[in-house]
Amino acid sequence: MWLFRKFALAAVAAATIAGAAPRSQPAELPWAAIDSDYRAHIETHTDARCAFADLTLTVADGVLPEGLRIQGDAIAGIPKEMGIFRFRLRAANDCAASERDYRLQVTAKPVLRVSATGLAFEYRAGAPVPESKNVLVSSTWPDLAYSVNGETKWLRVSLRTGVTPRPGSAFAGDAATVEVIPQDLKPGVYETRLVFVAREGGTPPVVPVKLTVLPAQTAK
Repeated sequence: MWLFRKFALAAVAAATIAGAAPRSQPAELPWAAIDSDYRAHIETHTDARCAFADLTLTVADGVLPEGLRIQGDAIAGIPKEMGIFRFRLRAANDCAASERDYRLQVTAKPVLRVSATGLAFEYRAGAPVPESKNVLVSSTWPDLAYSVNGETKWLRVSLRTGVTPRPGSAFAGDAATVEVIPQDLKPGVYETRLVFVAREGGTPPVVPVKLTVLPAQTAK
């Protein structure tokens, strides 16, 4: 089960919501995948004058997707219907109450896309190390966290952010920089596969990587 970012909804003595958006612009919850575990924490707090008062979350208006419900301070469950759902949450205790609008989108599982079908490097012993190469990573979901498996002692991968960009972003994809470290390798061919993985994602894309190490140039 995945743990998502927190969203603030406060019930305070003055009955205001910290950072609340206008009603026409509900706060965006992380997207959910149909038939997959989902859990999004709603961050709540109380005024110091009500520090020991129990706080209860309820749906004040609208409905949650079928399969999701409020569990303590979170929206959790397994969504059973797709669509865009708008609802208002209410946080209340004996001191005060506060409300905030939210928007949750339930879709098919996210699909990662990569810009390369394979990478090839060549290194001659004693020569400069080959330049690193970038793989652009995008997805059908905005702000989708991903990771890369397949690093070896001769291959290193670094991610610009580890999150795919939003639609309209200046970036076509997040950059995964692939760097080879061949200095201690004997001449030969070395291969591995980079597997790009996202939470709740479908079949992860795979990028084969091949490194050819050549013997040092002999003097004539």
